[in-house]
Amino acid sequence: MSAAPLSISPLSSGLQDLLNDFVSVQDDADGISMDQEQVIVLVKVLTALQALATNLEIEVRCHRDNEAGRGARTFLEEEATGHLADILPEVEGNVVRPAFGKGERS
Repeated sequence: MSAAPLSISPLSSGLQDLLNDFVSVQDDADGISMDQEQVIVLVKVLTALQALATNLEIEVRCHRDNEAGRGARTFLEEEATGHLADILPEVEGNVVRPAFGKGERS
């Protein structure tokens, strides 16, 4: 008998439980039937697992979009900085430094 795989989420653990239920009867599959109550429970479990899978897919998609956006933001920042450097006048010699101090007043 092999060790049970590591379950890291409600989705994977729920699927593993469902798989274990079916694996336990796979050798005696002839003549197996399910009553209505068992079918209802199975449908509820599958519905919950499907909802978890949908939420996980949305979360992964958001993270991927965020990562793609990060690259685009970096590119746009570099391009904007390059264009602004071309447009703005040189800073050397253009800075006015007022003398605010306790020196002589004119």
